[in-house]
Amino acid sequence: MRRVLIAVAVFALVGIGSARGVDPVKEKEVRAASDAFAAAWNKDDAKAMAAGWAPDGDLINPFGRWAKGRAEVEKLFTDEHTTFMKGTTYSISNYMARFPSPAVAVVDWDGEIVGMHAPDGKAMPVFKHHVVDVYAKKGNKWWLLAARATAYLPPPAAPPAK
Repeated sequence: MRRVLIAVAVFALVGIGSARGVDPVKEKEVRAASDAFAAAWNKDDAKAMAAGWAPDGDLINPFGRWAKGRAEVEKLFTDEHTTFMKGTTYSISNYMARFPSPAVAVVDWDGEIVGMHAPDGKAMPVFKHHVVDVYAKKGNKWWLLAARATAYLPPPAAPPAK
């Protein structure tokens, strides 16, 4: 419950952090953590992908799987990268970091995964999604507390004209 309250408070403060502006040094540090994740992904290195998570951090992937704690996050990535994500490449675009406090970052980015395969082995289309991360800085390291990856649904059809 405490983590939920902290997350709500962080998201409520995002507007306050935006008023403070972006800190280029902190943004570079947080971006380096995100880029390290993508580099590890591109090597199918689940241990390195999970290494950026705080010990009690969590992840909800776009398929609805929830991993709580670094060990579960690593297991999730191991499961994916030994099956349908094996050999995929990950890229990040539209990166934006906000700092509601000096030691907290809320990050948004668009992700793209190329090379996924269906269970029958057929190539799947590029998988585009959006990620929201919450980082906390302890010492010299930005730790990932929460990551939420979502896939956008197509908009519903317009109602018929009357």
